[in-house]
Amino acid sequence: MNDRALPLLPLGILLLLAGMTFWLSSYVENQGAEHVKNNRNDPDVMIEKFSAQKLSPSGDVQYVVTADKMTHYPRGDLAVLEKIVFTATTPGRPNIAARAPTGISKNGGDEIVMEGGVVIDAAATGRSPAMQLKTPTITILPEQNIARSVSGVAITSVQGVMKAASFELNNATQELKMSQFNARLKSGSRVENKAVKIE
Repeated sequence: MNDRALPLLPLGILLLLAGMTFWLSSYVENQGAEHVKNNRNDPDVMIEKFSAQKLSPSGDVQYVVTADKMTHYPRGDLAVLEKIVFTATTPGRPNIAARAPTGISKNGGDEIVMEGGVVIDAAATGRSPAMQLKTPTITILPEQNIARSVSGVAITSVQGVMKAASFELNNATQELKMSQFNARLKSGSRVENKAVKIE
């Protein structure tokens, strides 16, 4: 065996180990950065003075969503809406508008959760007076014309005040279902049974 090759063998092994250590360090660093990147949920869209509307097949506006700011997050397809207003429109009927400090739109707008003190204004119709509904939080399912809350509700009109532990409003049928219901009505006022279902 060549005597000169013997001292170079440990040096070669040392260089090989150093190269493998550098490669392993780079690999772990890149994998860690990729893991952090994949686990982040930075917003991909931000819009000031946001407005969107849904049209029916006949071209009528079904509902309009506006907000001072919309921030969309790709993970979970969530949009956070600041100072949200949701307005349901039905041809031949007054609009119903819901306002809240914040809202979260889920699944591309299939579900909208409004929070922070929700106020819903409903104009008078032929059979009922104008009403204002207040609740801490509400879930709106636009495609089903449903709005519901289990956070308690107070409904105020010229007839008096109605309170309930929970409610569900179907805008298509104009039916309002409430649980644990109580009312303070002014003399001569009554709850219209066709419009309200008490459970």
